[in-house]
Amino acid sequence: MTQLLRSLLLAAGVLFGLTPALAGVIFQVNIDTTPIAGASGYLAFDLLGGSPLQGNMATISGFATTGTLGTSSTSGNVTGTLTTPPVVLTASTFFNEFLQSITFGVGLTTFDLALSSNFVAGSTPDSFSFFLLDSTLTPYGTSDPSGADALFAIDVTGTPAPVVFTSPSAMATLTPIMSAVPEPGSCVLIVLGCGALLAVRAVRRAS
Repeated sequence: MTQLLRSLLLAAGVLFGLTPALAGVIFQVNIDTTPIAGASGYLAFDLLGGSPLQGNMATISGFATTGTLGTSSTSGNVTGTLTTPPVVLTASTFFNEFLQSITFGVGLTTFDLALSSNFVAGSTPDSFSFFLLDSTLTPYGTSDPSGADALFAIDVTGTPAPVVFTSPSAMATLTPIMSAVPEPGSCVLIVLGCGALLAVRAVRRAS
């Protein structure tokens, strides 16, 4: 019986620990850079803090490319690299960027993008944007109406949804691979409920 209770507490603790990492959405991102293959430039992953700052995290993992990577640099609150993943950007400051030099290849650059979904109603949300830059750090042109020339952008609201822009230089597609998780309370209640049933059975057997 004591061992059972310990197991229940451990399971609840694991669920509490995993839930923040699972919250939000995950997209599989495919970028076709065939039109600019052979050119030198940069991949820019930007996470801008809203007003007020809402502390969202953007996590890049599973990176693969037909291009050739060079050096990388960061601004703001960023950890990790594409070769020692994950890259994690945190909107604890206004401007957070991971900048990766690359010689663009024929075919796809792919990665998984996980975004948390903290959002204060009525606020300016945190925002994630992805850019392709040339060797002078100038963005390749896109249909981005803001003029920033992002290849895609995502406002981090309670249900983040990407806006993908067109470009003669590249094509981006984003596929959601995880968009919802159980609420923490629900997970714990399920575990503890199942545990209670096991405990009752154990007591009945002992008696």
